Amino acid sequence: MRKLALLCLVLSCRSTPQTVPAAPLPVTPPSAERQASPPPPPGIDLSIIDRAVQPCDDFYRFVCGKWLDRTPIPEDRPLWGRAFSEILERNQDVLRQILEKDVRGEPDPADPFVEKVRDFYAECMDEPKAETASFKTLQEQLAAIDAVRDAKALAREVAQLHRDGAKPFFGYTAQQDYKDATQVIGAVDQSGLGLPDRDYYFKEDKKSAELRALYVDHVGKMLALAGLPDRSKRIMALETELAKASMDRVSRRDPNKVYHRLDRAGLTRAAPRFAWDDYFTAVGTPEVQALNVTVPPFFEALDGVTQDFDDLRIYLKWRAIEAAADALGKKFVDERFRFNQALTGAKVLLPRWKRCVTMTDRALGEALGRTFATTSGGEQAKGKAREMIQDIEKAFENNLGTLDWMDEPAKKASLYKLHKIDNKVAFPEKWRDYSKMQIGRESLLANVRAAAEFENARELAKIGKPVDRSEWRMTPPTVNAYYNSSLNEMVFPAGIMQLPFFSPEAPLPSNYGGLGMVMGHELTHGFDDRGRKFDGDGNLHEWWSPQVSKAFTERAECVAKQYDGYVAVDDVHLNGHLTLGENIADIGGLKLMISALRARGPTQEVGGFTPEQQAFIAFGQVWCTNYRPEAARTQALTNPHSTGQWRVNGPASDNPDFAKAFSCQPGSPMAPINRCTVW
Repeated sequence: MRKLALLCLVLSCRSTPQTVPAAPLPVTPPSAERQASPPPPPGIDLSIIDRAVQPCDDFYRFVCGKWLDRTPIPEDRPLWGRAFSEILERNQDVLRQILEKDVRGEPDPADPFVEKVRDFYAECMDEPKAETASFKTLQEQLAAIDAVRDAKALAREVAQLHRDGAKPFFGYTAQQDYKDATQVIGAVDQSGLGLPDRDYYFKEDKKSAELRALYVDHVGKMLALAGLPDRSKRIMALETELAKASMDRVSRRDPNKVYHRLDRAGLTRAAPRFAWDDYFTAVGTPEVQALNVTVPPFFEALDGVTQDFDDLRIYLKWRAIEAAADALGKKFVDERFRFNQALTGAKVLLPRWKRCVTMTDRALGEALGRTFATTSGGEQAKGKAREMIQDIEKAFENNLGTLDWMDEPAKKASLYKLHKIDNKVAFPEKWRDYSKMQIGRESLLANVRAAAEFENARELAKIGKPVDRSEWRMTPPTVNAYYNSSLNEMVFPAGIMQLPFFSPEAPLPSNYGGLGMVMGHELTHGFDDRGRKFDGDGNLHEWWSPQVSKAFTERAECVAKQYDGYVAVDDVHLNGHLTLGENIADIGGLKLMISALRARGPTQEVGGFTPEQQAFIAFGQVWCTNYRPEAARTQALTNPHSTGQWRVNGPASDNPDFAKAFSCQPGSPMAPINRCTVW
């Protein structure tokens, strides 16, 4: 499945649920913090267009120029975007109001888990208690690690840390079998690193070397805060060994390279020193046999780093501290922020209420999301959104018939896949049951670990059972969307169904340029360089002829080369192969969007712009984004999405309809002679 924006707070604990009244929440005066901007009016924003720039020279600057010039990045953010950031800010305000009502004793009767939501948020907002109670919870966890003296104890402790939300050495979860999408198997994968990517451990440029030195210093300071000796260099050495055996991000984008159905016996042969029987029993799946070992060489190398128990214990403690940091006292939170500043450039820490809203959404997102869903436009918005999806799918079907590089069997199979896509809009039909999650008033860290233990158990319980096709992998307030290859589904949470992406009252060109483009993007993911390897039933195999696959690859390589040439910041270019799937989806999504709008018929001009020009402008204005240099660099090195400028200018320059709409002369920057188009 394509990587989602699932933020890893699925943490766990063994506290007893209580129903004691929540403590009063500290109130921050409105004047002391940034207020969320009201939603923009429906339609394109003519006031931010920079008419000193020609759209055929730099469309991004044309549609966003005045916004970029007058919009500072808030001190607590690494970047700020006109659409995603503004909506996130408004959504957080809505969630805060819901949570504070819960704490005041004014709960939403539609939420059966309101007491858990209330207690989690209230415990999070009690910062003084985090200094003592959460630290005590951590000390108990660290004391348990001291008992690790042999291989069996090591395996059991790794399992417990995994249940608690930490990720020492490797990860373990449930996964649809790539080769049989009706089955759910277990999957073990590389993990255990503290730097953002394996390459950070080896890159020789000055900034990478500085970051490694900062990381070692950071680990040492965090250990000291926990009352432990500085063994940061040994931790760095161990992580470097794990990094050497880890597969790089570009390779991991190929599902064939991360699917190795070795099962339990094969995993044991790959890493015989690790006590797998003890691990699987302790983690809660003693009988599991069906396993995808994503990167076998990683587990072979893992077997060689599990020898020195002094090093292993301090490494496990570091992973426990790192996973717990956000739930600990101010010194831990501040030190973590100090390190993250090198990656994000943010100047100040987010206010505590925003951090607590995010943590509550991660832990109990479908409970909190029930109430949020009532604010998201209701059935009218869902109905209009579904009409747009149908238009986008029809545009894909029409375009499929025009492709000269596909043979008829491939087109027929692609139509089968298209017609089998399951579309989920706004919020789940079946809400998650949190009754087994043990949330109490012991400590924030105890609740964070309880949430992780619940989520870990929920995931692993899927192994060996029929696939649940009703499940959502994003909470309703999430400002995002996704396509899932194994389920062959598209999901559009209520969080993104807002202005400037979408409104039932907005003009068609604005809605299609916003949410319609997102829909086209996600649909194209089903046929990008990764998604196209899964058939309509969600199974991984080659369902195109060698000639069609070769033609696709040639077109995809054109896109990769194009984006390799784009600069993200300073001397850092985008990685055309890392971002390939997203770029193919952007190019295809823009083409589908304008085709779907055209099929809807003519609409009115606005500000002298034709309907098609409006749609292109709406698309471009979604990506107006100011970045801090550190954030742009980190995104270019680790993120499969291109930076905002190139999410606009790249797809627009590859689109003949764009050139026609703005009368761009062939050979101009936005109308190159040689375009890259896959779909």
